[in-house]
Amino acid sequence: MRTLFLILALAGGVQPAAVPTEATKTSNEPAPAARPTMQKYAENVAILLQNLRAFDNNPSKEQKQSVTEALTTLKGLSHDVRPTLDLYAVDPVMRYLSIDLTTQFTRIEDAYRAGNYPYSRYLLRQTTQYCVGCHAASSIKHSAVVMFKEPSGTMNDLERAEYFSATRRHEEAMIAYEKFLVDKKFKKAQPELWEKAVQNLLAITIRIRQDASITLEMISALLDEGGYSPQQTEMLQVWRQSAKSWQREPLDKKIKGKDALDKVRQMMSKGQKLNDRGANFGFIEYMRAGSLLNELALSDMADELKAQAYLLTGQASENLREVFLWMRPEAYYEACIRIRPRTPEARECRKQWESYQQKFPGEAWDKDKLRQLSEMAP
Repeated sequence: MRTLFLILALAGGVQPAAVPTEATKTSNEPAPAARPTMQKYAENVAILLQNLRAFDNNPSKEQKQSVTEALTTLKGLSHDVRPTLDLYAVDPVMRYLSIDLTTQFTRIEDAYRAGNYPYSRYLLRQTTQYCVGCHAASSIKHSAVVMFKEPSGTMNDLERAEYFSATRRHEEAMIAYEKFLVDKKFKKAQPELWEKAVQNLLAITIRIRQDASITLEMISALLDEGGYSPQQTEMLQVWRQSAKSWQREPLDKKIKGKDALDKVRQMMSKGQKLNDRGANFGFIEYMRAGSLLNELALSDMADELKAQAYLLTGQASENLREVFLWMRPEAYYEACIRIRPRTPEARECRKQWESYQQKFPGEAWDKDKLRQLSEMAP
C-alpha cells in the first residue's frame, strides 16, 4: 500500500517529529499557561481517554478503578471549570450552549457503572469538545493551553489514533490511523471497526485539512490494497468518485449566505441518495457539508441564516455520529433555538431534536434542558 504517511509528507503536511500545531503556525506569541485547576482537569480527562478506550468493551479491574477515580476527581473539579463559550471556540456552536460539566460526568459514570461502555465513551468524547476545543494547544485559537499526557504504551495504534483525535493532535492521529489500517487482520476480522477508523481519518483530511487531493490519494491507496468485501470495495469506489468531484471544483469560488446554504442542501441531498445505496456511502458529502456549515457559522451572516445553518449541521451530524470532530446533533439544535428563539427556525429545530431523541430512546437526555428549550420554541 502507498502509505498515507508518505502521501502526507509529499504534500507538506506531516513531519516525523516536532509537528507544529495550528496554534504555533498562526501566531508567534507564546500560548498562555492553563490554570492549575484546568490542567488537573485535562490530566484526568486524559486518564479517562486512556482507560475508557475506543471499542474496548472488556476493561480490566485496573482500568475500571482508574476510570472511577478520574470521574470522582472530575466531578469535584467541574464546579471550578467554566467552559469558554466565546469566540475562542473552534466550533462556533459552543458559544450558544448551556453546559453543566458535573452532570456530564455523572451521566458518564452512570453509563459506565451499568456496563454501557459504548455510550459512556460517546458521552466522554462529547465532553472533551468542551475543554479541548477552546484550550488544547492544537486549537486554531486558544484562551489557555492545557497539556495532555502522552498515550499509554499499552494502547494499540487504533486506540492511540482515537486518543490523538480527541485531544486534537490531528497529524499524529493520521499516522496512527494509517498504521492500524494497513493491518489486514483487522480489516477482515472486524470490518465495522476498520470502517470507523477510515471515517475518522477521512474526517481529518476533509474537515481539518480541507484537502481534496490528500483525501483522494488516501482512498486510492486503500483501494490499491484490496482484500475487501464487495460492499467495502463499492463504498471506497463511491468515496473516490466523491473526492474526484470535490477536487474538480474551482478553488477560488467563495459563496455566502443563502447560496452557500443551498449548496449545503445539495451536498446533503446527494449524501442521502448515496446512503440509500449503502450505509455511509454519502459520508464525504455529509463531511463536506458540515465543514462548510462550520465556516458559515463563523461568518457575519444574519442570525436567521445561522439558525438554518445549525439546523442543517445537526442533520448532517446525525449521519456522522461516530466521528470525533463533531458535537452531538442536539448541540446544534440547541444553538439554533438559542440564536433565534420563538421563530419558525427554532420550532423546526425543536421538531428535529425530538425526532432525533426518538431514534435513541435509551440515551440519558437532559430533561430540564429539553423543557427549557421547548419553551423557547413553542
